[in-house]
Formats: sequence, C-alpha cells, structure tokens
Amino acid sequence: MRTKFIENNRRGKRRLFSLLRKDKTGATAVEFALLGIPFAALLFGIVEISVLFFMTSTVHHAVADVSREIRTGEFQSTGGGAAEFKAAICSAMSTVGNCDNLRVDVISSATGQFSTLVLPVSPASCSGSPSEIEACEGADPVMPADEYNDTSGGDVVIVRVQYVHHLSVPDALTSLSNAAGNTHVITATTAFKNEPF
Repeated sequence: MRTKFIENNRRGKRRLFSLLRKDKTGATAVEFALLGIPFAALLFGIVEISVLFFMTSTVHHAVADVSREIRTGEFQSTGGGAAEFKAAICSAMSTVGNCDNLRVDVISSATGQFSTLVLPVSPASCSGSPSEIEACEGADPVMPADEYNDTSGGDVVIVRVQYVHHLSVPDALTSLSNAAGNTHVITATTAFKNEPF
C-alpha cells in the first residue's frame, strides 16, 4: 500500500511538472518583470538627459544674449549693476529653472589682456574618505558668492554663469551628477572685448 502511494505521488509530480512546462500563461508577466526595471531606468535616463540638454541650451543662450548688452555698452548706459545683470540673465532664461540656483560672475580688466583675468572658484566637487564623499553628495553644493566688476569701453571681459540643476534620477543610473547633492552644475562662459563706447 505504501509503495503504491509513493508511486502515485511520483506520477502526480511528473504530471504537474509536465503541465507546468506546457503552461505559458504567466510568461508575459515574468518577461515584463525582468525587462520592466531596465526599460524604466532607460526611459527616465533619456528624459533626464533631455531636460539637462534643454537647460544647458537655455543657460548658454541667456549668457550670449545678455552679455552682448555689456559688450556694446547698452547695459552700462542704463546704470545696471550685479543685481540687474543677474535679473536680466534670469529673465532671458524665460523662467525656466530657479533663479536662486544661479551664480553670475563678470570679471573685467582694462589691460586689454585676458591672461590677467582670474575667474572665481567653482563649486568644489566631493572628495575625501568614502564617508565624507557620501555626506558631501547628500548635501547641496556650496556656491561661492557672485562677483561683478563694472566694465568700460575697451575692457576685456569674461562672463560666467553657473546654474545648479537638481537631477530627478539617481546618479547611480545616469552618472550625470558633477556636484554634491545629486546636482549638475551647468556652466556657460563667454569672453570678449568691449566696444569703444
């Protein structure tokens, strides 16, 4: 009796395994579970890169547009200073992004040589021990203060704008972060010699 029971049990298991091998009803769900996460990561990565590209283009366009006003003397004739220039850059960005994340440097020299100009330091990247790097990456980057020099006709000028863009997708998926706090610092720079106004 016991032998018969064991034999029936074995036959039942074989039948069950053969039925499971033939049953394909859950294949789509299993395939989606296997491919869904990489597909979602790829999709969100593409969206993040697209947003970053759009923000970079916007910042570069704003810098080129507003810096031209310094080059021609139009900005100086209105009596504009550091706050007005930053507001003009922010306005030229067409309200894309947060103006609190914007840093503007205007450096000039009357020597006529760009070699005498030194730009202020950029935000420091995370370094040190693994625990220090982890703590640094968890916080927002420390942005140095804006620096603005008044310019005159014939001065050589460097305008640098840095925008801190907070990334939505974790850096582990996209590797787009170049500063602390899962952020990307977009830098746009232009150099020119003012017209004789």
